[in-house]
Amino acid sequence: MIKRLRALQQRKAAAVETMKTITASIPEGQDLSAEQALQFAAAQADATAAQASIEQVQAAIEAERSLELPAGARIENVGPQAANDPTRGFAHFGQYLAAVRSAALRPNAVDERLRIDAAATTYANETTGADGGFLVPPQYSSEIMSLIEGQDTLLSRVRNIPVTGSEFKFPASEKTAHGTTGIQAYWDSEGDTITPTKPVFKNGSIKLDRLTALAPVTEEALEDSSALGAWVQMEASETMAFKITDAIFAGTGGGMPLGILNAPCTITVSKESSQVAATIVAENVLKMKARMPMRNFARSVWLAHSDTEIQLAQMNFKVKNVAGSENVGGVPVFYPPSGLSTTPYSTLLGRPILFIESASALGTAGDLVLADLSQYIAITKGGVKADQSMHFYFDQNVRAFRFVFRMGGQPWLSSAISRKNGSSTLSHFVSLQTRS
Repeated sequence: MIKRLRALQQRKAAAVETMKTITASIPEGQDLSAEQALQFAAAQADATAAQASIEQVQAAIEAERSLELPAGARIENVGPQAANDPTRGFAHFGQYLAAVRSAALRPNAVDERLRIDAAATTYANETTGADGGFLVPPQYSSEIMSLIEGQDTLLSRVRNIPVTGSEFKFPASEKTAHGTTGIQAYWDSEGDTITPTKPVFKNGSIKLDRLTALAPVTEEALEDSSALGAWVQMEASETMAFKITDAIFAGTGGGMPLGILNAPCTITVSKESSQVAATIVAENVLKMKARMPMRNFARSVWLAHSDTEIQLAQMNFKVKNVAGSENVGGVPVFYPPSGLSTTPYSTLLGRPILFIESASALGTAGDLVLADLSQYIAITKGGVKADQSMHFYFDQNVRAFRFVFRMGGQPWLSSAISRKNGSSTLSHFVSLQTRS
């Protein structure tokens, strides 16, 4: 039937091309001649008839796929051109999920489109790939990833590096321009011997961790595969996007990425003496800014809990009278979005504020963080993989679709940066001490 479908599609294409040729040959402002009108009508009728036949064949193919085929039977190969199709021949994501479900029900009649790019299985069950599921077609994998990497997630803002193995190793140099190790520069005089120095590196590594999402779907919902695809994409991607942002911000590094809050390079700025609990004052943010290198502050953002906005909106630098004994005004350090800052984000000391659910509660460490996210490294491997099971919710007539995504991450620095003068340190990530 696949060959017949292709022949009908070619027939329709030829008829459409004839119609285009006829209309293109008519001078502007003139009508078709009687002969041309007959030729156009014949081509139009042929295209319409071909389309009707195409729909019938497609319906027959879908009906064949829904049959309980005997042992050893296989669905006809979709042809090599499917391997070049980013959708792998599926009309939409829901149709792909339906094929995954069908493969579990009929292991001997797996849709050949699911086998494209799949490695030989390491399990006895032929319905699973080498990693326990079928690879999501590139088109739909990209759509899921575009939602995971949306504007509101931190993954889109960090330094993302695709990898092919299970670990990313990189040479790291944490020397500063004023440090005494690594390449050095010296003042000398004419004829002096130049002092040789060499770079100092240490090996850093990031390992991949696994993120999974389980989406239960009723058998009734599976009847409308188009709607199913949209729903599963939305649910899975939203859940995974939140987990990724949460890990980048507060991950423990054990079975998940190492987050900013738990990284050894993150600096915690002390609260002000006698500062009221659960407050943020101008002195806090000024001291946080002072602990980040200026070149990094120029591309930094504030990561904050939404409850901090009440505090930030009232924040200003106090202006005192000549005697310095009374406050007579203030200069704001916070600007709302699309206000004086002319940006879509609120700003604090001129840098955008991103309010995220992963931030700590107001008054605790992590409710306000200054971060240069370009100094956080995230590694990812491939796209999202999918699998399904009916055993999880068998008594509820529900199937569970599982999505697996592998990534790892950690800040570039392994410790805070020492300064040339002064005892304080600098970092790409700065937090504020708990105020209780």
